[in-house]
Amino acid sequence: MSVAAGVSDAAIAVRDKLRGKIGQTKVKPVFIPKAQRDTIAERERLEEEERQVEETIRKRLEARKIETRQIVVEEIRKDEHIQKALNEDASIEDVDTDDEQNEAEEYESWKNREMARIKRDREERYARLKEKEEIDKVRNMTEEERREWEKKNPKPSLQKSKQKWNFMQKYYHKGAFFQEGGDDVSQSAGRDAIYTRDFSAPTGEDKMDKSILPKVMQVKHFGRSGRTKWTHLVNEDTTDWDAPWATNGPLRTKYNAKMAGMNAPIAKPKGSKKMKDWDTKRDD
Repeated sequence: MSVAAGVSDAAIAVRDKLRGKIGQTKVKPVFIPKAQRDTIAERERLEEEERQVEETIRKRLEARKIETRQIVVEEIRKDEHIQKALNEDASIEDVDTDDEQNEAEEYESWKNREMARIKRDREERYARLKEKEEIDKVRNMTEEERREWEKKNPKPSLQKSKQKWNFMQKYYHKGAFFQEGGDDVSQSAGRDAIYTRDFSAPTGEDKMDKSILPKVMQVKHFGRSGRTKWTHLVNEDTTDWDAPWATNGPLRTKYNAKMAGMNAPIAKPKGSKKMKDWDTKRDD
């Protein structure tokens, strides 16, 4: 066999092989991540475990429902048994009451409360009657008698004297609601001690005397990014010198010229013509 014949046989074999591959249908390769490369057996095992977990949960729920029904039935039977026993053995002596044990003490306590109530009502009626008589008496007075009576009976000042605050002390509001106790007549609710404290007293950092600090430190939030520039407006001159009424320009001069008496000298009033005629006649 010659070399040419061997080459032609090899070329024919390659040609036939290529023709066979061209006629076949190729599937496009798809990349599957490593985390998802599970075999069919592994996938079936996981599905079986999920079914077993769901079956276990379902059985537990059914068992719990049966147990709940049994507990409810037992409780109903216990209540029926107790009610039946109470109906059979109930009597008036079984009622626990202590109304008649300390009858004398209860009566004394009630009598003291009743006497206090009667005394309080009488004092309130007397105070209202006295106030009404005083109002009628003042209304029937003349103006001079009323002034004399007010001097002898000054009204008490309801406003408490305000305590002097420290330098740069903060203001603490005492609140607008619930300042008194209950509004019942018997005053059984009382008054909380927290409302009697002094709300103007310094607390926390305000207990320190800030007036002894250097001038640069006598500002709010010293050393912080949000510190203020001024101590308070009492120490600062807030006059706006750029205002129209504070400048001495042509507009201000024109305004003063139009205003009556702005540029006139201040002198003693000369009086009316009638007074002049009276002075002339008297001299004559």
